[in-house]
Amino acid sequence: MLAIDGIKIMVALFAVSLIAFAVDPGMGMLMLAKLLAASFGVSLLYVIAYPHIRGVRKGDRVQVMRGALSQFFGFTAVALDDCRISEEVKVRLSRGREAVGVLESYEGLFSAPRVRLMYEQKTEVMR
Repeated sequence: MLAIDGIKIMVALFAVSLIAFAVDPGMGMLMLAKLLAASFGVSLLYVIAYPHIRGVRKGDRVQVMRGALSQFFGFTAVALDDCRISEEVKVRLSRGREAVGVLESYEGLFSAPRVRLMYEQKTEVMR
């Protein structure tokens, strides 16, 4: 999840800042505050920019939306293609059926990428 990755990066950069403060005897409290602020800024940039740089890749979990209320009651599927915003993506639904949709938004802080379903492919079940 993106929020957890951002927190991990922030903690790692805070640790590097504190180690630099401990090792350099000439570094003052103002410099430590600047390093911690820079660490926080870098982790925020990561959280904001990473989904746009990465896009959606094959195997990612996506939230499928069918209608107006589905943004609150949607279900998850697995992306079968790489894609960017406004591109078509094929997804595998929970029972193995495949569908095609359009990527509406990238991954949010606590939400999966959203795909608006265009059509489902009907598959025959052999018994």
